[in-house]
Amino acid sequence: MLSAVLFVSLVGQVGFNLIDPLQITETKSVHFGDILNQANVSCRMTLGSRTGDACIQSPSTLGMFRINSAGNADVQIRVYSADSQDIDFTPLLENETSEQNYQLTKDEFEFNVGGELMIKRAMEKGQHQITYTVEVNYF
Repeated sequence: MLSAVLFVSLVGQVGFNLIDPLQITETKSVHFGDILNQANVSCRMTLGSRTGDACIQSPSTLGMFRINSAGNADVQIRVYSADSQDIDFTPLLENETSEQNYQLTKDEFEFNVGGELMIKRAMEKGQHQITYTVEVNYF
């Protein structure tokens, strides 16, 4: 008995487009200005306002970040809270949430970060800092 085997093969193709990684730079730090040194008070700062029982009338600034890309890209920006035994900081993007999508049409794009600062207990007076994370990804 004779059997025949027919073998066929084909070579497939794979295509892709390489893009440069995103670069992000903090161009201005968030600064809440003067804050009341008292337990369980908070100050919220957004594009249009600065409110809360801890906010004392003083100069303040939103943070600003710059993204450098190849342009024409969709990105997702996320900001992550920072907590300590004395302070909680919840960063907020321009839509007043921790996540926002943008369509980049230029090589450079800037966005602001505000947030809410919660003083959990009175601390030593003077300058204080807390760090937080900003994440930018293509999607």
